[in-house]
Amino acid sequence: MPEFIRKPLEGLLPLIPLSLDADEQIDLEGVRHSIGLVGASGAPGCIVFGSMGQMTNVSPGEFDAVCETAVAAGGEAGIAVVVGSTATYQQEAIRRARYAEAAGADGSMLAAPYALPLTPEWAADFFTAVAESLDGDMALMLYNYSPLNAVNISVKMWERLLEVPNIKAIKESNMALPHFDHVLLTIGERVNVFTGNDPAFFHGSRLGAVGATGIFCWAGMRTATRFIDECRKGNYADPWVRRAYESLQHLSASIRQPDMPLMLSYEYAYLKAISELGGARPGLPRKPYGPLPPFAAERVNAAAGALMEMEAEL
Repeated sequence: MPEFIRKPLEGLLPLIPLSLDADEQIDLEGVRHSIGLVGASGAPGCIVFGSMGQMTNVSPGEFDAVCETAVAAGGEAGIAVVVGSTATYQQEAIRRARYAEAAGADGSMLAAPYALPLTPEWAADFFTAVAESLDGDMALMLYNYSPLNAVNISVKMWERLLEVPNIKAIKESNMALPHFDHVLLTIGERVNVFTGNDPAFFHGSRLGAVGATGIFCWAGMRTATRFIDECRKGNYADPWVRRAYESLQHLSASIRQPDMPLMLSYEYAYLKAISELGGARPGLPRKPYGPLPPFAAERVNAAAGALMEMEAEL
């Protein structure tokens, strides 16, 4: 397992929605409120500026302000804070990562630039350049999400990336089992692997994953935190663990139905709707993106019922 200079990246890391007011201006108190909710739940950390957290929709100044607020709020809550540094071009990604490190973030999550498709060689060069630009105190968490940039971080790419000391984690959102399992079995002892969502940890933890990025957990944060912890202990046959998995998976499956809005287009809207169930105040996504249609929001709320029921029992 990798060694961390700052707080370790492991366990449940919920995605923090970008909070906006009615005029689409950044609501820093809303960001602070969301991180406080994560801290109160017992989850060990959070991720700011993931793809669902509107990493593409902020100016440099807004990024800096949210980063500082998130690190301060995480410090008050005693949890690890990962700040996404993904950008459309390398210079801005380096600036974001260095700013997050200087601000005191425990990690920075980084996907390859997404303006045009990259080659695997360019992507490997990019990840290495960003990592080498850092002082080394902050862990770098790669983000593998090929719909964003047409790059899949393969086992072959890891032959090179494992040589970069401060690449210590990955959010693996390619859930195709031949790829996912191969990556886990290859790098799981040297890099902390996070599943792309919470219910996927039921499978991923059996092969060495140590954490999950939380999406559906917002409907039951304490429940999801306990679920991740129990899976890490190997308690897969426990009836409570099975029930939690089924509740999380039911919510996950509800948004992937053919008549539901496409996840890739409505990422911000889905995180908005689910995080509001847990008390977050995200506001509306920045235009041109919008919220879920009413029928879809109602279906998400209904599908979250089983998880919210478990939460009420704790």
